[in-house]
Amino acid sequence: MKAMLNLKKVIVVIDPHSESQPGLQKVLQLAKFMDFDLKLIACEYTQYLVEGYYFNAVDVLGLRNEYLEERKVMLEALAEPLRANGLVVETEAFWAHPGHETIVAEVESFQADLVVHHTRRHGAILRMFLTNDDWQLVRYCQVPLLLVKENLWKETPAILAAVDPMHSRHKPDGLDHKILRVAGDVAERVQGDVFAVHSHSQIPLSGTYPDQAKKEHREAFENLMKDFDIPTVRQHLLEEAPEFALRQLERDLSIDVVVMGAISRNILSDVFIGNTTEKVLDYLESDVLVIKPGDFKTRLTP
Repeated sequence: MKAMLNLKKVIVVIDPHSESQPGLQKVLQLAKFMDFDLKLIACEYTQYLVEGYYFNAVDVLGLRNEYLEERKVMLEALAEPLRANGLVVETEAFWAHPGHETIVAEVESFQADLVVHHTRRHGAILRMFLTNDDWQLVRYCQVPLLLVKENLWKETPAILAAVDPMHSRHKPDGLDHKILRVAGDVAERVQGDVFAVHSHSQIPLSGTYPDQAKKEHREAFENLMKDFDIPTVRQHLLEEAPEFALRQLERDLSIDVVVMGAISRNILSDVFIGNTTEKVLDYLESDVLVIKPGDFKTRLTP
């Protein structure tokens, strides 16, 4: 079977204001098993260096270039140990506002196969309005997006594929199949174990969950899993909201990476992303690898 995560070029988004760079740590773990070129980028913007804020146009341009040059030096310092480990590494600092637009454009320019981005917990206002780069990259990044936390992967990483075979996009070679193939591919490459989960919940009717709905979810999940060589003991069907089911399995199975899909087509689906992915990213300790449908095309305007 053709590899679903065929990495040739990877972008790591560096936060110059952070003491730790977990994205680089994860890339080094991947580099033990895969051969790819790397680009470290920093997206910078400060109101202090906006024309008309304190300086005239000539002064602000020179100061901005000096500022970016300092960031370039910092990126080069991060790149040197990677090069010493045999990686081919480029670096570039951008004046970028909003940052996600520059990242998406750089994916096209660099022809990246993966973007690695450090994510943290977010306040309620940021979550509600999808105003930070995490959410915007979930919406717009056209290649797999690895949102990383601080924890390092175990020696034998546990990869969890989160699927929804009841979704309208569930079909042969659809999003669920892609999620499972990517999860299996990652697990094979990093010499880890792959698990699968489908979670479902419904408002009870007369105090009981409808038996027919349970049956439909079970049959849909079992039919999906027939196409994959994942042991039954690693297949999990849970009657729980997705964010709670994933948290439960993450703890029970010591999951390192959750592979899940994201669909963004209009305002309503963006609300879904803001609701579900927000909970997953903010409450899981594991990394999240976001996969898009095969027909996804980025759009940077609502």
